[in-house]
Amino acid sequence: MKKGNRYRRQGNVKLLEKALSVRDALFSRLAVRRGAKRLRKIFLLLLLIAPICYGIYRGIAYTIEKAYSLSIERVEFASSRGFINKEHVMNMLGIEGAINMATFNASHMEKTLTDNPCIESAHIRAELPDTLSIEIEERIPIVYVEMENAAGKGQRQKLFMDPKGYLFPVMPEYHSRVMELPVWYLNSADVDKFESGSRIREELYRPITDLVTALNAYKLAQIPSVREIFRPKAWKIILTLEGGISVIMQVYDIHAQIDRLYMILEHARATGKKLSGVNVIPSINPTATFITQPDNSAESAEKEKDKNKEKRLRRR
Repeated sequence: MKKGNRYRRQGNVKLLEKALSVRDALFSRLAVRRGAKRLRKIFLLLLLIAPICYGIYRGIAYTIEKAYSLSIERVEFASSRGFINKEHVMNMLGIEGAINMATFNASHMEKTLTDNPCIESAHIRAELPDTLSIEIEERIPIVYVEMENAAGKGQRQKLFMDPKGYLFPVMPEYHSRVMELPVWYLNSADVDKFESGSRIREELYRPITDLVTALNAYKLAQIPSVREIFRPKAWKIILTLEGGISVIMQVYDIHAQIDRLYMILEHARATGKKLSGVNVIPSINPTATFITQPDNSAESAEKEKDKNKEKRLRRR
């Protein structure tokens, strides 16, 4: 068994090194070898860390560079109703080509969009490095609204109303697909100010939204489109259908009354009769008024007589 050198133990070596002069301690073979070994380890470690550090540096530098000089390469746009398109929104925001990510203010841009009364809500966010995401939800027009006494004063103005009673302007460039809506004529007491941004009280607009919902359950071939809606009394609704048929309703149990209207219209079509007015308030035996057809029996008899005479002449 080989014996070890008892003087080469670490403690003894350090004691010997301390006994040497500074010059001999720094330039001794043992110190040089130890220093070279440490430098080799450090060099290998740097070789491993350097690419990682460089990659991190380049990534941070690229991100900062893109943040301070962002040229928007992609805009993701989503519209809940499809009334307002991407081009309209970009024009509202004043975005033309580039936007600086460092000065990007999502809250300000969202407010710019929701200041438009046709837009109910907007959500905007930046997705690094070069994407702007825009989501909007437009207001849904269900009827036109107009003041009943405005026509006589020569001050006719139509606004849209959404299902929550909110009034907003009619914008043909947005609403070209929904321009054929009924007109609800308001009384002077129905709204404080007839202007965009006003709201109608719920007890007034709720029967109208229920009416639109009930009508949408039927096709136009089953129930003609509604042209005008009046509320002469708090409990009463009068509709004017396409073709001039007048329908009297009440504000309660709207869906059942529309079902009765459908059955009356279906009966009139089956019997060939033409309606002029309907009262669907009674749940049993609702009333219907028909247009009286002119009696052409005498004229028909005369035509039949002429035909018979012509037949007799041919036989001769």
